[in-house]
Amino acid sequence: MAADASLPVAAEPAQVSPQLVRDGGAEHSSLAVARQRLEAIAEAMRSIRLCNRPNCRYRDIAVNVWPVDLSIPGGGAEPLYEGSIDAMIDRPSGSLDRAHYRLQFRQGRWQLLGGEEVSDVSSFFFEGDTYEVFSAYGTRSHKAKLAEASSNLRVGYRELYYRVFDRGQERLH
Repeated sequence: MAADASLPVAAEPAQVSPQLVRDGGAEHSSLAVARQRLEAIAEAMRSIRLCNRPNCRYRDIAVNVWPVDLSIPGGGAEPLYEGSIDAMIDRPSGSLDRAHYRLQFRQGRWQLLGGEEVSDVSSFFFEGDTYEVFSAYGTRSHKAKLAEASSNLRVGYRELYYRVFDRGQERLH
């Protein structure tokens, strides 16, 4: 990439304290580890079948990780990251469904906080172990716990919550 002639060029590198280099390097390293682990979770999602058809799976999975400002009250001393997983879900319908999941990396592991899955006929919203569904065929929503849902509830979040995660907590191998 060529240098932009309109940007000033520093004659000498800025002096940075060794403590900042160590802290910044540790933060960058922990961010890389958090990203790598979230990508491993996304990779595990690729093997989940969401219906009896062989191609009924997650597609186009993308992860995003960003640091949380630790100066906010209750932030703690450890690096804290938030992340998201976005994907398309191939199900037997006229269009691909969309999924968006929210996560937090705290105390060395990812936690699934919630998310949503939207199709052409329904919208599912998730918070921890609770879901709420809005259907185009009804006028009322239905809210329940994942553990109490019937076995025909075929949402990706449920599979993610129990099979990839251990009740929403990252499995540590």
